[in-house]
Amino acid sequence: MAHSSRRPEVLIFEGEAKAVLPAAESFARQGFRVVVGSSQRYCFGFHSRFCRERIVMPDQRHAPDKCVGFLLDLVRRRRFEMILPLGDEATELVCRHRDEFMKYTKLVLVPHDTFIIGRDKVRTMQAAEACGVPIPRTFDPEQTGLDEIASAVQYPVLVKPAFSNGARGIHYAHSRQEMTSLYHQVAAEFGRTFIQEFIPHTGLQYKTELLLDYDGRVLAAFAYEKIRFYPPSAGSSTLNRSIYYPEMVEHSIRLARGIGWFGMCDFDWIHDTRDKRPKLMEINPRVTDTIRIADYCGVDFFKMLYQMACGEKVEPVLTYRTGLYVRFLPGELMWFLTAGPKRWHTKPSFLKFFGRDVKYLVTSLSDPGPILAYFAGCMRTLLDPRERAYRLRLGKAKPEHTDMVAAHA
Repeated sequence: MAHSSRRPEVLIFEGEAKAVLPAAESFARQGFRVVVGSSQRYCFGFHSRFCRERIVMPDQRHAPDKCVGFLLDLVRRRRFEMILPLGDEATELVCRHRDEFMKYTKLVLVPHDTFIIGRDKVRTMQAAEACGVPIPRTFDPEQTGLDEIASAVQYPVLVKPAFSNGARGIHYAHSRQEMTSLYHQVAAEFGRTFIQEFIPHTGLQYKTELLLDYDGRVLAAFAYEKIRFYPPSAGSSTLNRSIYYPEMVEHSIRLARGIGWFGMCDFDWIHDTRDKRPKLMEINPRVTDTIRIADYCGVDFFKMLYQMACGEKVEPVLTYRTGLYVRFLPGELMWFLTAGPKRWHTKPSFLKFFGRDVKYLVTSLSDPGPILAYFAGCMRTLLDPRERAYRLRLGKAKPEHTDMVAAHA
């Protein structure tokens, strides 16, 4: 980093994403003045001790055009050393206007036509199959009629939107009639929809994180298993453990190179106990919310990302600490309340709150602001009908941005 009398600034947004915390800490360690943007006043990033300035910005989900105009004007005036979008909507929004942003600041983000392969789950599965990466059997009703699909599948199957966040819009269908009904229901709400083989939840689920340079060289590769979830059956992970899983990492690298990816990317996997193989579930073409586990294990993705943006030589980091558990405490509490009798028999024990191998995603005695802001934000969500519907995955609040994305399917 060039030395000057004024500390260089980095802008990170969405400040409500959990990944803002390791990102802000990493950039602060590198000597940056960290500026956090968010439309939510009670967000993780605004209340971290590593945040030096808060910028309240238009909501990227409900007012995308206003948001991108605000951000472009901001980076023109402030000339940030680098910007880092987090979350699906913010990353997608910046990606659409990538060339405009790069006139004024550093940014590591693939072109939109590459990005959309990861964002559109149908195109993700098609690309994975072409690269020889194992996937569940996947059917696109726009190419294969529903009647033909209904005759080819074994029930239950999953009916999934091509564009969604988390588990929103995903349904199980146990019969031909139910599949057809759910398909039309999901398509009416989310747009493009597909049918996918159901992988029995008898095997563990995993994530891999990659950082590739502009030539497809692997700068960092990290794997971890997802041990507990909320909701318990098919929600977001609340407890993760760092591992090595070379086969899964190799599949991830093959797919990333196959679609021409560079920068950071997240891959979701499930172990299929029927054929003993990992199956790709989706790509998240952005920084994942649980990336902090990599930082705890000695892989600073954000430092390498900045070095890459500057054109500096980046030394690959391919070894890291394994066996480290990272908990999202609010999610863990919800898991405990809803998991039933198995809550007492899970390994590691829910009651293991401390130890050399236990860390927390957002809870920290040295940086308590984010978790306090989280609970304040939860109260606000309960009082806002639109946010409540979206956050609780009730399927009633469809962001305007969903339509914008679906138009490019």
